[in-house]
Amino acid sequence: MMIEKQSYKNMVYKQLKEDIITGKYSEGEVLNERKLAEVMGISRTPIREALQILNSEGWILNEPYKGAVIRTFTVEYVMQAHKVRRALEVLAVEDAINNIKPENLTELKDNLEKQANNLKNYDPTEFMALDREFHNVIYSLSKNDILQDLLKNLHDMIRFFGIKVLSYPERSRTTLSEHMAIFEGINEKNVEAAKEAMDYHMLKTREAILKRTKNKYD
Repeated sequence: MMIEKQSYKNMVYKQLKEDIITGKYSEGEVLNERKLAEVMGISRTPIREALQILNSEGWILNEPYKGAVIRTFTVEYVMQAHKVRRALEVLAVEDAINNIKPENLTELKDNLEKQANNLKNYDPTEFMALDREFHNVIYSLSKNDILQDLLKNLHDMIRFFGIKVLSYPERSRTTLSEHMAIFEGINEKNVEAAKEAMDYHMLKTREAILKRTKNKYD
């Protein structure tokens, strides 16, 4: 019975978090325990426990007379998170170059080809997955466990805002160009060029996020 309860809680937590990240629920929307329990066909206890976890992670807030409300992120919060990511991404590519092997270059090149093919018949969900895959290869090659843990903690936030930005094909096209510049630096084992390309990519990502969110969050 305890295992079943734990399983339901985790199931609800993962599903609600994914729905928030992918935009099924809007920021400011109320999550009603009773309605969620009815839709999922389970008791309200695992719903309540899952909401508590999401609250502790900062995805929802408990507001008087409303209950669990999807958090609305301020521009300041978004920029603070991105500032941390920018520093970590540059460190990741710097460390990765020291560990790169031919098969890793092939993996990155194949990923870039898939990104290019995606743009011919644009699928934002697939492009976002390819974008994450590209960066994850670099994270893994960094061999820096602390850096990877920090980026893992930021992963969901990166997806949340990345989905919003990459839903526009024009940003995906420039993203591909920026990824190619990063790859060139890695391929040439030019640390400074790779770091510069990654930093530029992060700056352009910041601009894109601001463009899509400033009016909404201000």
